[in-house]
Amino acid sequence: MTEATINFNHRVDGEGVLHVTFDTAGQKVNLLSEQTLRALDRLLEETRNRDDVRAVLFGSAKPGMFIAGMDVEQIAAVTDAYRGAEAARFGQAVFQKIADLERPSMCAINGTCLGGGTELALACTFRIAADRADLRIGLPEVKLGIIPGFGGTQRLPRLVGLIPALDLILTGRTIDGRRARRIGLVDQVVPEAYLGSQALALLRQAIADGQSAVLSRIRRKQKVFPRLVRSVGPLRRKVLEQARKKTSAKASPDDYPAPFRAIEAIDAACTQDLQQGLDFEARLLGELVPTRTSKNLIWLFKSQTALKSDTGEIRATPRKIHRAAVLGAGIMGGGIAQLVADREIPVRLKDLNYDAILTALATANGVWRRKLERRRIDKRELAQRMAFIAPTLDGSGLARVDIVIEAVVEDIEIKRRVLADTEQRVGDRTVFATNTSSLPITDIAAGSRHPERVVGLHFFNPVDRMPLVEIIAGERSSPEAVATAHAFAIKLGKTPVIVKDGPGFLVNRILTFYLNEALQMLVEGVRMEALDSAMEKFGMPMGPFALLDQVGLDTAGHVAGVLRAAFGERAGATVDVLETVIGSGRLGRKNGKGFYQYRNGKRRGTDNEIYALIGARDSREVPAETLQERMVLAMINEAVLCLEEGVVAQPRDIDVAMVMGTGFPPFRGGLLRHADEIGVPVVADRLSRLADAHGGRFRPAALFGEMVRQQRHFYGQWRQENAPGPLFGG
Repeated sequence: MTEATINFNHRVDGEGVLHVTFDTAGQKVNLLSEQTLRALDRLLEETRNRDDVRAVLFGSAKPGMFIAGMDVEQIAAVTDAYRGAEAARFGQAVFQKIADLERPSMCAINGTCLGGGTELALACTFRIAADRADLRIGLPEVKLGIIPGFGGTQRLPRLVGLIPALDLILTGRTIDGRRARRIGLVDQVVPEAYLGSQALALLRQAIADGQSAVLSRIRRKQKVFPRLVRSVGPLRRKVLEQARKKTSAKASPDDYPAPFRAIEAIDAACTQDLQQGLDFEARLLGELVPTRTSKNLIWLFKSQTALKSDTGEIRATPRKIHRAAVLGAGIMGGGIAQLVADREIPVRLKDLNYDAILTALATANGVWRRKLERRRIDKRELAQRMAFIAPTLDGSGLARVDIVIEAVVEDIEIKRRVLADTEQRVGDRTVFATNTSSLPITDIAAGSRHPERVVGLHFFNPVDRMPLVEIIAGERSSPEAVATAHAFAIKLGKTPVIVKDGPGFLVNRILTFYLNEALQMLVEGVRMEALDSAMEKFGMPMGPFALLDQVGLDTAGHVAGVLRAAFGERAGATVDVLETVIGSGRLGRKNGKGFYQYRNGKRRGTDNEIYALIGARDSREVPAETLQERMVLAMINEAVLCLEEGVVAQPRDIDVAMVMGTGFPPFRGGLLRHADEIGVPVVADRLSRLADAHGGRFRPAALFGEMVRQQRHFYGQWRQENAPGPLFGG
């Protein structure tokens, strides 16, 4: 087998069309690599000199998959700016040969088309996409701490205009074929069954009439204004300045340089010729690839991908989910129902209260309405997706569902009653997944007739935006139930982390000790705005008190109470302070009064009555670094205790969960990668000093001592056999 056939096959048909079909051997996805690009480069060189080739058609042999981008392992291996820039220049040169072919070229996008796959498509004369719901097109490089480097920052603005290009490149978001057609990224969207035939038909027209004539016909209805902005100086400068301000409001250029460099590259696409712009793009990419931010973001991406296929010790075949039910029509229930229906899975939404069902339907509709306003779906799609939700007051239709997701109030007795009632209505293999945020799954399933079918499926709020789901295995949860919940979470577009049963599970447990330390310092006289500011500077999306208000003080207090019952006074400050604040009628943003004051849902400043209410000491100033140290090390120590107890299998699971579940700064790579960066001996020493100064809650986990003695880190020298205990019992 030749190198070329390992990555793609090629043939010339009777009409002179060269078919280049990507099909990476032995892999589920097509990835670009140096080897693939070199093989493609040779083929394009040969094609330039062949009179029998009249057009080129790029496609894929993998269902639902065109090209998922560049192999991230090869990106991660680049350690200096020169090599990074040279790699970009080579990829640019290969794709430029596609653009320079003196014959029409077509990219038939049958599924996922990301990064380098999209850049290859941009180099073609025409692009056509299959009309399938899961097709995604985009340039997500900023999510890896880099920018598109094979011409994406230069060709996309020239094709679709400045504003759509900024939106796609700066956010890294992906769009479906219809949205791509609306902005001019693809020329046609056709039923998948006709993708190949329509692509060939368009190429035949281009061969017969000339590609310029065909381009004029198919693009004559495209909007002029988006492309006009790129060429009108005052408009362009205004749009770019707005993009810089918007980006600065979300991220620091020191922590996340990629979007700022992307704006520079896109600006060059508007003011320089193509080759100058490509040279600039390559140089910027070279500078970004070796950065700490890029290495950490690439590591997180690889870890997130691994979690979707890694079920640890679970060796069971998941049950396929054709129908689902959600019990409890609150905000979470409505959010979960929307998520399920968005994947075109019929879902029964049950509640005893008619008004609650209306609220849940409004929640689901609101998510789609926001997508409609952003033109990510149309009115027809909104109506179709709403139709997948079937509300019920009496529980009819539950007998046919494959999974039930319980999202009632956080009261163990109510959850047990709901479970007992549901078991009488569902089939004999239906999985019962509870969306509890802190109650042990084993306790909920204690009175169940089929505890082996009970599993935790903990979504985070807001459901449509938070990417993490904790899969909690109770002591008697079967491997099949856990595997089914894991596969279902992936189907819903989430990243699952399998967690051992226990109070607070993983994320809420670690988060509670972070909040506990913030509340402890508040009592000591540190101002809440100083604590919030310190953690925002560290990179958290919001500080601890803004977070408490956002979550709801009653919700946070409930979780803290569960943890204090399990861990005693080590988690005590949270409960005591929150009980006092809640007792004064403050619940957070939801009722306009919390640690901050709110008006019409907007924060208006701190509530200074809080200090007297909780008996805080006199106000004192403390350096931000000291505040950060206490809160972050509290999290790190609890994370290591979770490793000791086998709550998760390895450090990776903690880091991905904390980034995706709490917004821990992705550029730092996660809690334990951050600990490695500080140095394990340094972390252990600082914890010991904090324990001497502030009490036993900072006493270093025993695993620290073992790691220091063995000169181990969490990564690089962590051995899987050191992960204690099974993930679930029985």
